[in-house]
Amino acid sequence: MTADDAGSRFVARDGTSVTIRPLRRGDLDPLLKFANVVSKEKRVNRELGIVSLDGRTTRAKEREFLNRILAGAKRREVVSRVAMVGGEIIGHCDVWRRKLRDVRHTGVLGIVVRDGYRDLGIGERLVTEVLRESAKMDVWLVELTVFASNGRALHLYEKLGFKRVGVIPHKVVREARHFDEAIMYADLRTSDKSSSARRGRS
Repeated sequence: MTADDAGSRFVARDGTSVTIRPLRRGDLDPLLKFANVVSKEKRVNRELGIVSLDGRTTRAKEREFLNRILAGAKRREVVSRVAMVGGEIIGHCDVWRRKLRDVRHTGVLGIVVRDGYRDLGIGERLVTEVLRESAKMDVWLVELTVFASNGRALHLYEKLGFKRVGVIPHKVVREARHFDEAIMYADLRTSDKSSSARRGRS
């Protein structure tokens, strides 16, 4: 196991000890639990900006997702990190590299942090580490979308060097409610925060 595989530890704002590390083959059960906890929250909180989970997932689907992440990491197609607390996954962040030659320098970021662990600096730590590792594999333009109404997330991304470049009206329709999505990007060559991440500072 490399130092990177072992991960890094930090103390969240509420005093919780958190480990940030790559996903491992043995993470299927905590990954399944994490996905279904987030999926349950989405059913209750319709303003939760997650569109990747349509409902309760299965062990087989999460095994497929985990295998895709692990295979992608070997091919340098994805950077993925989880936040662990007491053996449980409480957050996940990844950047997937685009496949076509002309856009191989670009990637798409996604992040989810469980309810009860937000606003503690965990999301910021996850994004910072994923951006740093993305830069190491020459992915220097990272894109994301976020609900335009999610002021806290927008503030965090801007703090980390992302810029808003547009809004897609009514991108998400959920139970007859329409949500606009903001489009953001970070150029890791020019962002002060991202440059610091590339040099190993957080």
